[in-house]
Amino acid sequence: MSNQTEDVQSFERRSGTYETSLSQRLFFDRIHRVALHAVPSGIRPESILDIGCGTGRLLRKAHLRWPAAHLIGVDPAEGMVKEARRLTTEAQFYVSLAESLPLQDGSVDLVLSTTSFHHWQDQPQAVRQVARVLRPAGYFVLVDIFPPLGLAKIRPHGRPADPSAVRGMFAQAGLDVQAQRRPWGHFLLVTVGLRPFA
Repeated sequence: MSNQTEDVQSFERRSGTYETSLSQRLFFDRIHRVALHAVPSGIRPESILDIGCGTGRLLRKAHLRWPAAHLIGVDPAEGMVKEARRLTTEAQFYVSLAESLPLQDGSVDLVLSTTSFHHWQDQPQAVRQVARVLRPAGYFVLVDIFPPLGLAKIRPHGRPADPSAVRGMFAQAGLDVQAQRRPWGHFLLVTVGLRPFA
């Protein structure tokens, strides 16, 4: 069984309690604030995609900031998507991997992804998919875990983000890195990419 299959099954098992778990308030809500704060000021996206959307929590926060935007979420765990549809009726959801986004080319203004990147089996392919669905002048805000090297070796978890590797993936996909930083004492990596006009 692949690590990706195990990951999806783990999230399937937790889908019924994921939204109300203590980790949402203590950890994920704070990460969502980091992601939304990283979105360049002044942009008014018409469409927003959250990759690894879980129960739609980040999309609901995005809706408060951009109430007119069309909201889209993708997650490989069917149970998560079922909960997201129940809790976030203003959004459209798909059961999908990041590596094969079920969206048209150039159809999204803003892509968000928080703490799912390390679960992606083929990270470069997924970043290429993001670049494909972004409109010119669209932004990709990627927030993922970046544990200190020692901790990553003691307790490995997926494929955590590496700053130079992420910059390389963005560049290969045709995205210009606008900012990259490591908040929370370097436990997170935030990368903001722009799809330039051709």
